[in-house]
Amino acid sequence: MTGNGKNIGRRKFIAGSAAAIAAGSVAAPYVFAANADKPAILGGTPLRTQPFPSWPMFDDEDERLLLDTFRSRDWCRVGNQRVNTFEQRFAALMGVPSAVATNSGTCALNTALNVLDIGPGDEVITSPYTFVATAQVIFQLGALAVFADIDPDTHMIDPERIEEKITPRTRAILPVHIGGGACDMDRIIAIGNKHGIPVLEDACQAWMGEWRGRKLGSLGSLGCFSFQESKNLTSGEGGAVIGSDKSLMEMVASYTNNGRPSGTQTSTLTGYPNSGSNHRMTEFQGAILCGQMRRLEQQTEHRNRNGRYLDSLLEGIPGIAAAKSYEGQTRHGYHLYMMNFDSREFSGMSKARFADALGKEGIWHISTGYGMPPLNEQGFIEQKLGSRHYKYVFGQARLDKWRAENKCPNNEIVCGSTGMWLFQANLLGSRKDMEDIAAAVEKVRRGSAQIAKA
Repeated sequence: MTGNGKNIGRRKFIAGSAAAIAAGSVAAPYVFAANADKPAILGGTPLRTQPFPSWPMFDDEDERLLLDTFRSRDWCRVGNQRVNTFEQRFAALMGVPSAVATNSGTCALNTALNVLDIGPGDEVITSPYTFVATAQVIFQLGALAVFADIDPDTHMIDPERIEEKITPRTRAILPVHIGGGACDMDRIIAIGNKHGIPVLEDACQAWMGEWRGRKLGSLGSLGCFSFQESKNLTSGEGGAVIGSDKSLMEMVASYTNNGRPSGTQTSTLTGYPNSGSNHRMTEFQGAILCGQMRRLEQQTEHRNRNGRYLDSLLEGIPGIAAAKSYEGQTRHGYHLYMMNFDSREFSGMSKARFADALGKEGIWHISTGYGMPPLNEQGFIEQKLGSRHYKYVFGQARLDKWRAENKCPNNEIVCGSTGMWLFQANLLGSRKDMEDIAAAVEKVRRGSAQIAKA
């Protein structure tokens, strides 16, 4: 594992910058010590007032594509036009033979689990640090989500914890590339192969991220994506399943279209030979995505440049650091700029108070991440476990054992006190925007004793 350690001593960093500025040899990107003033949360002047880039982004071409679709009167996916075009382009971008679009990322996950034949009595190992839908789709199928703890440095599911959770009922491993970073796919794929268990990638936040040069979502049996409004590739709502196994992808296409054979749309002449549901994407969504894809590569590279720059800036500030990455990650998807916060360097303030203080300095879209109670302790799970269906299918002994073993202490630390993130649109700003973020963090750190007393 590699990451962003504190390689530059803070005093040396500040002293060197100050000396260079005084000598007039460099223009300072920011000056911490000399220009620190009263924190804005205590009534001081905000460090910045200008907004970060807005999201979603669109231009005249996006509007044209949407209006052409409206005027075509082909609003449902019947003509194999806009959605079909998007699927072909997205598959090529992800480096796989095919992609099937869905009307949400949740439906993409539901489709993939159904195609992998997950159902009542099965167990699926997944991460507790993710959006609720990852677990909900498992329980909706009458299966049991088994949570393996995370690596607190990366926020990704810990492969060491995966293997110890495997039972004879385990039918899939569902790692989540949270924030656009990569899970340790070498180890996870090896575990899956060792036990004959398919790996389904939740890449709903990981468009364009890579593991050893391959796109995230393309390494497992199937990969799932989301195009919800906040996502780096968006159509308001939407999703997709990708894969390289032709037979699996034909079943994916069939399942999303009420069980019709792959390659057909609304005709009833072919019958319904397979189990399925209506998870089809609309032509409006397809049109929007075709427009949004035009700028995805450029935006991804822009986020990566700014992400690396912000990494270097935060290295000089105690108590805050970018989440680490595994050695095999060759490109970050950067849906989120994930961070680890150490309150001891900020006079003991909570991460919620820290986020509030940064927001007052004009650093918007700062989040405390997935909070408490953590996903593995959410109320809907106990509602499922207490149902007559689960008692009948799993038996009281297995459910009691699940409750006793449902401990994810690292996840509790990240959810409760250390995990934070910045929204992806922040990284579409300028280098000066990144410098403002770092300067605001240091301003809050310097004023943290005052903030703690307030």
